[in-house]
Amino acid sequence: MRFILKILKILRILVQTEVNKNRQTMELAEAVETAIKSCVERKILVYFLEKHASEVLNMLFTEWNLDDALEVAREEAREDGRKEGHEELFALWESGVPIAEAKKKMGLEL
Repeated sequence: MRFILKILKILRILVQTEVNKNRQTMELAEAVETAIKSCVERKILVYFLEKHASEVLNMLFTEWNLDDALEVAREEAREDGRKEGHEELFALWESGVPIAEAKKKMGLEL
C-alpha cells in the first residue's frame, strides 16, 4: 500500500511539472490530460495510468485525501482476493473436488 502511495506522489510531481509547462497555453483540464498522455507516451507508469487514470485526475482536480486513498486501495485488495478465491474454488471443483470439500480445503465456511 505504501508503494502505491509513493507511486501516486511521484506521478503527481511528474504530472504537475508537465501541467506547469503547459498551463500558460492551455486550460487546466487540458493541461492535466496532456500531461498524463505525455507520461504514457514516454512510457512512465503506463500500466498504472491506464488502469487508474480517473483516480489520478480526481487527485489532481480535488483535494486528495490519504484516508480515502487507503480505503480505495484496501477495497481493491479485497476484490482481488475474492476473485483469486473464486478462481481457486472453481479450479478445485473443475478438477473433481466436491464444493463442500473444496471450501474446507480453502478454509471457507459451509
